[in-house]
Amino acid sequence: MTKTGTTESYVPKNVRDYMLTDESFVLAWNNEYQAYQTTPRPTELAPYYNHPDYISHNDKRSGLIARAYRYVRHWNIRIKLKWLKNADPPGRKLLDYGSGAGDFLKAANELSWQGQGLEVNELGRSVAEKKGLSIFGAQSKLIDQTYDVITLWHVLEHLEDPGEMAKWLSRHLSARGVLLVAVPNYKSWDAKFYRHHWAAYDVPRHLWHFSQESIKTIFEQDFEITQKHPMWFDAIYVSLLSERYRKNKGNPLRGILTGLVSNIHALFSNEPSSLTYVMKKRI
Repeated sequence: MTKTGTTESYVPKNVRDYMLTDESFVLAWNNEYQAYQTTPRPTELAPYYNHPDYISHNDKRSGLIARAYRYVRHWNIRIKLKWLKNADPPGRKLLDYGSGAGDFLKAANELSWQGQGLEVNELGRSVAEKKGLSIFGAQSKLIDQTYDVITLWHVLEHLEDPGEMAKWLSRHLSARGVLLVAVPNYKSWDAKFYRHHWAAYDVPRHLWHFSQESIKTIFEQDFEITQKHPMWFDAIYVSLLSERYRKNKGNPLRGILTGLVSNIHALFSNEPSSLTYVMKKRI
């Protein structure tokens, strides 16, 4: 069941699509998943991704935000690969669900992971395929596939039904398979500071908005959460974008400082801007 409005005063009721259309959407509470969902959900989401600033689907290099994203992504990939190794999956077969332009998958394969990707966005898929990667264009192409590890790097918030997705992931993981899921955290300090300008709401591309309680509720039936990793760079990148949304092009220095302050708060509150959850499939 859902209800409009919010249950936490720091979560805005209405958020605009600052990237593309300037449309306004409501964040409605979903009691089943203990999360907020974007309403109304557009009947066709693909056009909302067709913007040059949506750089996870391309290799755009120009502009401060794009350069910051590339720098952050480079370091994040190294960190993600370390988390992947330490998660100790039962084998090397990997699916990167929502693989975008394929940079993480390419780096994983260079370290002898047997990686494939799934990317429904045609632009992202074409960029990844040019890097020599094996990319599926639809979930239906994976009916008979199982993997030792599946990663979703800032993907779950884009999917229609996270509960059904959790069941699908369980079916496509081998026994004691490992799942790594990264999502923004609406309880972070930077989310509370920027409120409706917080870039990680990213409506309507983000259909869902999660907390740690949300992820536990959605995955606890099929998975055991074994580790949580703060994504420290995300606070800075998201704050840079949020600053631009708040003050037209904004003040980059203020965005960087806000991200750093959010990270300092997270050391005490355990509520970073984004978290990666490492989970083991229950037997």
